Amino acid sequence: MPVANHREIAQPSPKYHLSCVSCGWESDPEFRLRCPRCSGALDPRINLENVTERDGDQPELTYLDFLPVESEHFLDADVSVRTPCHPAPRLGAAIGLPRLWVKDESQQPTGTTKDRLASVVLAVFRQFGIKEFVASSTGNSSTALARAVQRDHSMRAHFFCGRDFTGDHDIETGDRVSLTVVDGNYAQATQTAQEFAARHGLVWEGGFFNWARREGLKLTYLEAFDAMDDEPDVVVQAISSGMGMMAVRKGVAEYLACGRLTSSPRLLMVQQDTCAPMAVAWREGRAELTEDDVIEHPTGLARAILLGDGRATYPYMRGIATESGGAIVSVSQDELVQARTMLRELEGLDVCHSSAATIAALRNEAAAQRITPDQVVLVNLTGRERNTAAAAGPALATASVG
Repeated sequence: MPVANHREIAQPSPKYHLSCVSCGWESDPEFRLRCPRCSGALDPRINLENVTERDGDQPELTYLDFLPVESEHFLDADVSVRTPCHPAPRLGAAIGLPRLWVKDESQQPTGTTKDRLASVVLAVFRQFGIKEFVASSTGNSSTALARAVQRDHSMRAHFFCGRDFTGDHDIETGDRVSLTVVDGNYAQATQTAQEFAARHGLVWEGGFFNWARREGLKLTYLEAFDAMDDEPDVVVQAISSGMGMMAVRKGVAEYLACGRLTSSPRLLMVQQDTCAPMAVAWREGRAELTEDDVIEHPTGLARAILLGDGRATYPYMRGIATESGGAIVSVSQDELVQARTMLRELEGLDVCHSSAATIAALRNEAAAQRITPDQVVLVNLTGRERNTAAAAGPALATASVG
């Protein structure tokens, strides 16, 4: 679907340019979601020549030289925060990986790593003069974006979700924030949201293909790399679309380029067995997903990764797994429960089932000796459970599909 592209008001930025990760097409800075030549994902290529070490509590300013946005566009210091990254010796010993480290993103203000993307997305929108946008998600992204919008009185946002995910949205609706519940699944809610944006001439936020999202998530890993005593041999995260994996790959490349890392880790991606189209395709050696792989009504304990249609992003995840020597795996519902219990009892970490998927996968990989005790392993615990019930304020609406 066509979307409006917004160029910076200022002259072309010496800080970065856009580049297609698939065909190499390049452009001066603009808010564009896909490559006009091949429809591939775009990345901002940062000029790393003048990178300096910065101190501070606000992660966006600490890592400003690695972001495609200037400091004046970060208006609120509390949209996202730095989070702990530390060894997990008891858990590591229990699963046979004594050099295990955990990055605890459950400490973010809304309880998930998506606060990081909210901070950078809104800063990029300010940079391009975007004051109103439309978005959809299964809960965490929209919750984080809505909170950030509420803190900037110049912004307006319209969020859409499938009915099954209403309770996963913790959104205070009002004059500047609306939540529309669609009688359909996530994919149908996204289609309805895109149609709404086109009909009203508004910016479609873009989800996975919004490069500003991935730049925000990248900060999780830059913080982790700087906190660790040793470089990671393996990095593990649960995935739905795979934004986080795109983020860590780019962060690794940038840290290699400026000498902060000396080697690339293997990247291990995890889905749950009840909704694992990418893991199945990877296991079968397939290059793409088809309509037969789409799960119309996905279910499972790990609600944050319930994406039933991964066709648009699987090729990127397959490429990352192949290039890094990693894999895309799945874990069972029982394994999710066991891993979550282990995290709580052994490390005092009360995280969601999506976060626990990383530990479930590591138990299996260690048992199969695909990861060995001498290796340094970093897991991204992306968030915690929220007692969510959408705030059905005056702007809560319902839309039908069709």
